[in-house]
Amino acid sequence: MFVQSNATTRQEHKNGLCVAQRRGGRETLVQWQNGDQRWCDTNDLDGKVVLVSPEYGQEDSYHE
Repeated sequence: MFVQSNATTRQEHKNGLCVAQRRGGRETLVQWQNGDQRWCDTNDLDGKVVLVSPEYGQEDSYHE
């Protein structure tokens, strides 16, 4: 469930959770273990990319 970034050697950008995707899945919003969130190139991530909140950023379509 956790991903690692191949694009950085910074220790704080390890063990990230995938929150959302954009640009047809080419970019993934990752929240790192230190709380930092960054858009990353999906191809630079090691590990299975599974969104923890698939509805992130989508507006509620329910209307009364």
